Amino acid sequence: MLDKYYIILAVAAFIVNPKNELLIIKKSPYEMIDAGLWTVPGGKVRSNEPIIDCLKREIKEEVGLTIVSYQWIGEDVFDYNGEYFHGEHFFCPMKKINKIVLEKNLVDFRWLKKTEINQFQFHPNIKKEIYNIFKNFV
Repeated sequence: MLDKYYIILAVAAFIVNPKNELLIIKKSPYEMIDAGLWTVPGGKVRSNEPIIDCLKREIKEEVGLTIVSYQWIGEDVFDYNGEYFHGEHFFCPMKKINKIVLEKNLVDFRWLKKTEINQFQFHPNIKKEIYNIFKNFV
């Protein structure tokens, strides 16, 4: 007999600026998921919300940017403390970057260069996708 699992659908945005740098954000140490780690903008898809609407909403809420271009680049399924997540990953190139405005649960942001990846602490799945972005898209 198969067990039934509740799966949370989420999105992750790999935003790259005209200098080929990737936007990363640092979560508060009080967050439930990835507390204190660096990551990329994203979040949970709401009930009946189209996935692209969620992508745009999460980027706007977390960093104050509006995306106009995006490309699906893959997915990731993982278990975090007994909750199962299905993350959809999107490459979001930006021609122009306005000021970054962080939501209250984020404590910092950086524009990451390929040579700096190992200087930051990421969840292993996000780190793997960051390498993929720099290898295949930047």
